[in-house]
Amino acid sequence: GSGYQAAVLSPLVKDVYTIEIVKPLGERAAKTLAKLKYKNVHAKVGDGFQGWPEHAPFDKIIVTCSPEKVPPKLIEQLREGGRMIVPVGERYQQTLYLFHKQDGKLKKLALLPTLFVPMTGTAEADRVVKPDPAHPAINNGGFEQTETITKDTSERDSADSPPDKTADGKDKEEIVPLGWHYQRQLRLVEAADAPEGKHYVTFSNSEPGRNAYALQGLAVDGRKVHELNVSIWVKMSNVRPGPHPGQHPLVVILFYDENRAPAGQVWVGPWRDPVAIVRVGMNGATGEVSFDDLRIGAAE
Repeated sequence: GSGYQAAVLSPLVKDVYTIEIVKPLGERAAKTLAKLKYKNVHAKVGDGFQGWPEHAPFDKIIVTCSPEKVPPKLIEQLREGGRMIVPVGERYQQTLYLFHKQDGKLKKLALLPTLFVPMTGTAEADRVVKPDPAHPAINNGGFEQTETITKDTSERDSADSPPDKTADGKDKEEIVPLGWHYQRQLRLVEAADAPEGKHYVTFSNSEPGRNAYALQGLAVDGRKVHELNVSIWVKMSNVRPGPHPGQHPLVVILFYDENRAPAGQVWVGPWRDPVAIVRVGMNGATGEVSFDDLRIGAAE
């Protein structure tokens, strides 16, 4: 990309090796880094899927785009005992993992659900599960698929930002719904009275205007899909609007064009006393709202 992350890493380590697949971006980043005298940053244009074997093994590898699986070359080029952070998964549903290389194999910790741009080049050509923009659908709208994430992996104590650990010093773990990223003030509830399956999600907020929602991306081609069918179960308690217009519990669908520029939005709600990004949550309102069995599909 722009080389910004490489610049941030520069004072932390002896050498940084950064790869960008888009030639104009890579060349511009290299010039900028050289101009600003980041002498320990080495940049090249290439496919990050292949790594940089001439300078391997690496102590740490950070991947800031999402492959379907961890690239084998990066596993080979990570030194024994080294670490790698990479968002892995389908185009719009990924999990950010921290990997430790032990005995030549990767041991993984799930950090959080996320949404990164896809890794292009070889990674995209070899992708098995590809999005179908002519048949948009929400993933895990019933919140039944879950994953245990590790909330803290720090090795140091900080008075300003203390590690999130248990009394015995272990990292805290949390069960979260898969496929939903940017989860804010979300609680996964297991209940016998769930409208669909065994789980639903509840957003709670007591500070007017504060974010309390979750997001999910999905592929949708407006040239082929002219209408969407949306349905969802909703339960509310003590809901009050936020301080600004439109701050109510909502399911919002935000549309973007091929350049990722906003192309409009629609919503279901508000409920008083969603390429597209679906946002479900409080939207700045206070109180508590629960959702289950969200379904989105192309109208016939």
